Order: sequence, then structure tokens, then C-alpha cells
Amino acid sequence: MLKFFMCLFFFLPLAGISQEVKKENPVTFYGFVRSEFYLDSYKGLNAFQDIFYLYPNFIGVDANGRDINDQTTANFVSVVSRGGVNIIGPEIFGAKTTGCIEVDFAGKPEIFLVRLRKAFTLFSWTNSKLLVGQTWHPFFSGDAFPKIGALNTGTPFQPFNRSPQVRFDYKLGSLTLSGTALYQQQYTSLGPIGSSNMYKRDAVIPETAFGFEYAKKTMTFGAGVDFNRIKPRVSTSGTDNKIYITDECLNSTSWVAYGKYVKGKLMMLLKGYYGQNMAHLTMIGGYGVSGYNPQTGHETYSNLTSYTTLFNITYGTKWRPGVLVGYLENLGSNDPLVLNKDGKVDTWGWGNNIMDMYRFSPSISYSVTKFLLTAEYEMTKANYGVGQFNMKNGLYADKHAAVNNGVRLVMTYYY
Repeated sequence: MLKFFMCLFFFLPLAGISQEVKKENPVTFYGFVRSEFYLDSYKGLNAFQDIFYLYPNFIGVDANGRDINDQTTANFVSVVSRGGVNIIGPEIFGAKTTGCIEVDFAGKPEIFLVRLRKAFTLFSWTNSKLLVGQTWHPFFSGDAFPKIGALNTGTPFQPFNRSPQVRFDYKLGSLTLSGTALYQQQYTSLGPIGSSNMYKRDAVIPETAFGFEYAKKTMTFGAGVDFNRIKPRVSTSGTDNKIYITDECLNSTSWVAYGKYVKGKLMMLLKGYYGQNMAHLTMIGGYGVSGYNPQTGHETYSNLTSYTTLFNITYGTKWRPGVLVGYLENLGSNDPLVLNKDGKVDTWGWGNNIMDMYRFSPSISYSVTKFLLTAEYEMTKANYGVGQFNMKNGLYADKHAAVNNGVRLVMTYYY
């Protein structure tokens, strides 16, 4: 009940504003109510009570040699329903201004908490735009993402990340150039203290991304590069039991390229990523310790690199069948890894022990005004590294397959 009144306290003043403002400054509401049933044959790495399924999570076998996570689960949830407010404001600095605030009910630690998704101000001039606030990471690529039923939108074969940022776009005819500076909030890097934006904050400088998009008639092409710097530790200690300040950071670079074709009822999307330490993008990758001083505990780090590619095709309007196909591969460490004081290898990230992964996901949807029904099958196979670990490249000699067969039934009502 308290949460209900808190929501009213947030939205009612905005509703009052919408009654008072003039035509040039309207406030509009949008969103949807989404209910979803899902069934998965293999427990996975996921979020929001398993509704956001990333990949089957192999954790080993039992005393009889049976795969521990080869377990079927099912649920019915509505927590990803969301609401938002669009605000059109006055002219500032010669630019048209708009604002957006968007929330859903998938917050932590309780999934029924209201969670901020977007909060930004947009300044629009004739040929340029400046966005200040939180929205999708530029590697999400605007509208060039898979059109599927699953909430994961193709992750981990493509990024899923919303971050605080300052983004500038400049349009030259059909070509748009962009530059973005970002920090981390909800989607963070991993390291010695777990998942945290502290590694980014301690590195001081923002993550930066540069890209272009060419869109004309039926075709859209885009590409971009991203530079990220984190600081895994601020101090270390070793065998002499003293504390030492460390300034060791890790620099990572990632790339994206995509092409999209839309004509009539047909949509086709081809997209690929190649990058280092892409864990904060909810993708496979991370980093490991490549140098270690036992006396002081000082560490140096090496990126773990991966690449992904996906293809998505849909056809139709009222009835729309479609399919998503994805592949990713772990390319391992740039430098040889070393053992820590306990004789173990320290690595951090998502899926560092996955050697490669496949996904095949056909779907069918039925759409009328403000209403959408989707049925989707998703098969994801992850080949985990087992057996001898190669210190030179961070890969394994053998593989163990973990396969999930998932079914999604989704009903969405828009307003």
C-alpha cells in the first residue's frame, strides 16, 4: 500500500501539470501492461524470477553424474509492465526540448520495487541533438535490435544496458555521427567485490563511444567503437601483511556493426560485436589476472575477448512470424594468466568458462491496435569449458554442452 501511494505521489503532480500547461508544453503518458508465462528445461543465468533468460548455467554434476541444473522451471509474472512520461518543454539555447521518465516494477532487491529505466532531457536543433540523462547504451543501436518476444531482446548475443550518459548526434543528410560519454549505474562491471559501479567510479574517466548510422529508404547501416577503463582494486596486500595503494587499471575496446533492411512487411537485421570485457553490456566476457607480485599483492590484468553475431527476420503486420539465430565465441585472454597466492586463477565477468554458444528462436505474434500476443520457442546451447585449463589463453581443452528449451507466451496491452 505504501508503494502504491508513493507512485501516486510521483505521477499525480505531473498529471496536474498536464492540465495547466499550454499546447506547446504538453505532458503525455505511455506504457504497457505485460503478462508472461514461461517454461525452461534448464536452469539459467537470469534475472527477475527467471523471466530474463541469458543462457543455461552449468554448475557441475551430482554424485551420479547427472547435470545439477538440468531442471525444468515455470512461472507467470507481470513485473515488466512499465509506465513513462514524455514532456515537451520550451525552446532553450535555440533548441526544442523534451524530457522522458520511464519506470517498471523489476527493481532490486524485491522485484516489485519501482525501478528507473530512463530519465533524460533532449535538446534538438536543426541538424543536431544533445541528450543528457539515462537511456539505452549506444551499442544497443537505436531501433536496430531484434524484434522478438523474449524480454532479453537477444542478449547475450547483443547488449542490454541503460546508462547515465551525455550523447551528441550530428546529422549530415542520411548520415548521423554520434559521440557518447557514459558512467555505470544498474549495469555494471564485475571484479573482486562482485558487480559494482565502483570500478568505473574509481577509474574516473567516462566510458566513451563513437559511431555512425546511415539510413536511407529501406536500408540502415551502422558501426561504432567503445572505449572503457575500470580500476579493479584501489589497494593490495601480500605476504608482508602491509597495505599498498595501486593505480593499476584495465583498458578495453569493443566494436559493433549492423545492417537492417525494412520493406513492406519484411524486416531483416544482421548484427555483430567484437570486444573486450563486455560484462557491463550483459554480454560474455571479462578479464583475468596476468601478473601478480606475492609480496605486495599487486596485480596486472588481461582482457577476455569474445565475438557475437545474430540474424533476425520477421514478416507481417497483424500476424508476424519471425526467427532469431545467434552465435558467440569466447576468444580467451590477450595475455597468459597467472596463479594467485592460493594457487588459483582469478577471472571476473560473465560466462568466462563458456567456449561458444548458439541460439535458435522462432516466434509468431498477433497484433491489433494496442494489443499484442506472442508465442516463442527459444533453444540456447552453451558449450562450457571442462578438463585442462590453458593458462596461456584462458580456454579449456574439452567442452560440456548445456541446452535449454524455453517457451514464452506473452500478452501485452499498450496505453
